[in-house]
Amino acid sequence: MERDRSAKIIAIVALCVAVVGLSIGFAAFSNNLTIKSNATVSPNPNDFDVNFSTSNTSELDGTVSGVGTNSATAEDATIDNSASPTITGLKANFTEPGQKVTYSFYAHNAGKYAAYLNNVTYANVSGKTATKECTPGVDTDATMVDAACTGISVSVKVGNETYTGSKGSITNHLLAIDAYEEVVVTIEYNSTASRADGDFEVAFGDITLTYNSVD
Repeated sequence: MERDRSAKIIAIVALCVAVVGLSIGFAAFSNNLTIKSNATVSPNPNDFDVNFSTSNTSELDGTVSGVGTNSATAEDATIDNSASPTITGLKANFTEPGQKVTYSFYAHNAGKYAAYLNNVTYANVSGKTATKECTPGVDTDATMVDAACTGISVSVKVGNETYTGSKGSITNHLLAIDAYEEVVVTIEYNSTASRADGDFEVAFGDITLTYNSVD
């Protein structure tokens, strides 16, 4: 009887060893399959595209007419998007304080990304160290021109915000894909400004709107 019990115990131990042996043998024949992958994305920079437009329903280059108040007159401006989008030729003709001229046109997001207005920059007049330069005409008193010059200004309204000088780090100003927003440029001779005793010219530096794909 004792011999039979010992035989069974030995048999069970032997079977356990055999199972362990099979497990080890299976592991020895396993191997790893490694998959290495990557992708390169090169967006087309032309897919980010914000332009000026004379219309808010379809993007159009062309003429933008200024509107004068209190007998001020304006010359026609021109939008050209063939290279860097520009509007040129904005000019007001004033005779006295209290006059202004406005130009209304649009910024259009023609690209495939949402656009955010990040900066408005008022540059200096070309070759000068100020954003505005007043030059007296023949026989016009320069001191009087300097005093009158302080009352002449240019501002730009983009959407609901008006800027009278450079403004950086603008946030939350979204121009959605295929959306238009109005841009209004106002050149004004303030009603409380001084007068000069003759003609003078006023030059302003370029105003640049910077849109980016991130806020």
